[in-house]
Amino acid sequence: MENGVVLFIGCIAGIVTGLIGASGVMVVVPAFVMLGYATSEAIGASLFIDTIASLVVAWTYFQNKKLNLKQGIWIAIGSVGGAQIGSLISPLIPDVGLNSAFSIFLVITAVIFWFRGVNIGVPDLNGNDGAARQSHIVKLLRSNVVVSGLLLGILVGILSGLLGAGGGVLILLILVFVMQYNMHEGIGTSTLIMAFTAASGTIGHAISSNLPFKAAIYGAIGTVIGGRFAARFANKVNEKVLSKVVGGVFAALAVTMLIAR
Repeated sequence: MENGVVLFIGCIAGIVTGLIGASGVMVVVPAFVMLGYATSEAIGASLFIDTIASLVVAWTYFQNKKLNLKQGIWIAIGSVGGAQIGSLISPLIPDVGLNSAFSIFLVITAVIFWFRGVNIGVPDLNGNDGAARQSHIVKLLRSNVVVSGLLLGILVGILSGLLGAGGGVLILLILVFVMQYNMHEGIGTSTLIMAFTAASGTIGHAISSNLPFKAAIYGAIGTVIGGRFAARFANKVNEKVLSKVVGGVFAALAVTMLIAR
């Protein structure tokens, strides 16, 4: 029975990744915690499932020529190292503290999704009329994409190892608003980088014995099905409406996790 539930959870996580390039962590971790796994184990499983989902989705975007690692490679390198740091710290944090931190992460992610399609004083995706509104921080980051990519990648990696997320949302924001990728290339490239980050975090959790292999494998099987199907139809989805729905779901999950502990 549990294997079937985990398979379904993986499928939903794959759909989330395939449609909007986000980590399935928001689905996997709360569900695994509710199944009785420790938060650190749920995070380890989430990273493993994220790795498989991201590879499947990235391959689909690559087939449609919507993947560009020219500048994103520096984020990938930084995130791999950062994920090791985060995964080593994760087991040292009590479940209650880790659970609360994860809930806060869910709330922040929900807000990002809810307002994702809204222009809030940053350059538009095509770079039109954006120069006057660029903050000094963004200009500084764009002045040296190698250094900024590495530093931002390390930060994303640490958060990924701690919270079990591949960092897809954060990577996407960096690619679009710092590296000036268009949205399609941003999603495709962020999922590939997310695969590297999640794989690094998975190794760290496996070394720390916080990876339930059987459950993670069943979840990965489900994510292949959901991720491949969703990625094929990603361009047909109304992104603004979908972002609001997913943001609302993530916020609900955050509240559920805070109440559950």
